[in-house]
Amino acid sequence: MRFIDPNNTNLAPTPDSVLAGLDSDQRTAVTAPVGIVVVRAGAGSGKTTVLTRRIAWRALNDTADIERTLAITFTRQAATEMRARLAQFDLDGRPTIGTFHAVARRIMMQHYEDRGRRAPVIINNRSSVMSMCMGDDARRGGVNDVLNAIDWAHSRMLSPIEAGAALKSAGQNVPLGEKRFFEVFDAYEKAKKKRGVVDLNDFLTYVVNEASKDPRYAESIRFQFRHISVDEAQDMNPLQYAFLQVVTSEQPDLFLVGDPNQAIYGFNGADKTLFDTLPNMNGTAHVVSLPSNYRCTPEIVRMAVSTLATDGQIADAESRRSIGEPVVLQRCSTETDETAFITKSVLRAKSGRSWNDIAVLVRVNAVADQVREELSKVGVPIRSSRRGGAWARAVAAATDLTGRESLSAWAADILDTGEYEPEDVDFIVAKFVRQFLDESRVGTVDGRTFGSWLATSADVSESDGVEVLTFHAAKGREWSYVIVAGAEKGMLPHRGARGTLARSEEARLAYVALTRAADELVISWTDSRNGKASGPSPFLPTVTTEVQTFDPPPAELRRRARAVKSGNPIQNAIEEWRKDTARFARVEPHAVLSTRSIRMMVREVPTTVDDIARMSDPVFARRHGAELLEIITEAASH
Repeated sequence: MRFIDPNNTNLAPTPDSVLAGLDSDQRTAVTAPVGIVVVRAGAGSGKTTVLTRRIAWRALNDTADIERTLAITFTRQAATEMRARLAQFDLDGRPTIGTFHAVARRIMMQHYEDRGRRAPVIINNRSSVMSMCMGDDARRGGVNDVLNAIDWAHSRMLSPIEAGAALKSAGQNVPLGEKRFFEVFDAYEKAKKKRGVVDLNDFLTYVVNEASKDPRYAESIRFQFRHISVDEAQDMNPLQYAFLQVVTSEQPDLFLVGDPNQAIYGFNGADKTLFDTLPNMNGTAHVVSLPSNYRCTPEIVRMAVSTLATDGQIADAESRRSIGEPVVLQRCSTETDETAFITKSVLRAKSGRSWNDIAVLVRVNAVADQVREELSKVGVPIRSSRRGGAWARAVAAATDLTGRESLSAWAADILDTGEYEPEDVDFIVAKFVRQFLDESRVGTVDGRTFGSWLATSADVSESDGVEVLTFHAAKGREWSYVIVAGAEKGMLPHRGARGTLARSEEARLAYVALTRAADELVISWTDSRNGKASGPSPFLPTVTTEVQTFDPPPAELRRRARAVKSGNPIQNAIEEWRKDTARFARVEPHAVLSTRSIRMMVREVPTTVDDIARMSDPVFARRHGAELLEIITEAASH
């Protein structure tokens, strides 16, 4: 076995190296001309890869100032992942990366400081303030319903007097009735002002309002942020869109990535049509499509696309994987029969997989609780949020960092911004990073040594388990084996989805859930739930009232599928190499190469270093690509 020192970083990244492993569409997006670029990135098309490579490519070919680069995400986890990926390129400087709220908060606080004003306190218990404003109404519950309605109104930039009628017109519930809702909303806003506190909605509203009153303030923001990227742009609401317009100069340098077919937050004020009209924002846009799905098998993609088609929506998606297993459609009599079927399916799927490769996705939390309870009864471990997928992603982000400075900066981005809560997984991992840095004041310090310390010296116990999530919570995730349960009338579409727009969003929600599966997809429904008639969802185009049957695949394909699932020589060879390399570097195996990357290599069998880069990252490919190709080629010949 030949080893390459994992700390060898003498190969500086170049613009060409950033493009390694990209397909032609991805390369077109990354190298698109400066201006407004709109990337329509389908599920599994590598949108995060394209977004981070665009930033790195622009910085390395000197067409963008990395210190004036802003990347806006919709989740803190996505922001953390982007920072970790960009850290691999050793760029000379750091971009600003954060959620809409985090970026707006930073701008707002800076404005207060520049004007010599005392910064407002961020409210940490909205429910308490709202309960006071609701008075006796709070005793009957509904505090969260009122807060959600207020959030919706803020996202649409509506005043208390306008909100009730607008909610009603949009088919949304108006808690307490229009008159009382106005009174409570107005009282809540006045209570915040009297106490000198703000909530998350106020960050964006403050910046938008102040910029509209003071052109010089708006110009100072635009000077600070010249090159702007937005992830999940299809989920922007009108307030976020207005904020984007504030930070965008008259000669825009915008890179927006999104997928209209994954717009699923209309209930929270998002407006899918904003993404559709982005090409007309202050000029003509360069539009690029990424139709290639590298995650899902053709069978899964066809089912997901057909689901959208039942609602008249079109998805430009094509799987780049070889033929896989048929999608299983399972009819169950009752919810009891369905949970029994789910339990048997999960136990069967465990053969050749880890528990972490399996997920059960449902439309509503009540069904998720039932599934978790039944799985736990038979000893199936359920992954917790602290020691589950989120934990693994946060640890992976930290172990990918290249030195003391980048580790310190990553921890500071999480611990010192006020954006994360102490119970958040990223916050917990960042505290471990600081503890590690404090204990390791001499010697080599980087992400890999942190990973080794975390595995051997920190009080941490990783969990292994099946994840049971709602469709919304599963967005942005993927698993090898997925069961989409409760795909039936009344839940998909949900009975509360009223009107054409709401039904269309439910179809997109189904599309998101189905495309979380990489290798195998199972869909189940009941004829009756809680004593009421249900039946298959109208979004399932191939479902009839009969139990579904399938012709088995040809013998050769069955043989290949079995080889992938158990005893695959390529997988065995890669995992053995990873274990040896990790032992040599004194780190955990996942710090060398992720399980997800191994799965891709087994599925697609790379033949070039560029293939290795696409399936992992350019830094890994430069260090280990040639050696790993030799190992894969030798294993494939056996």
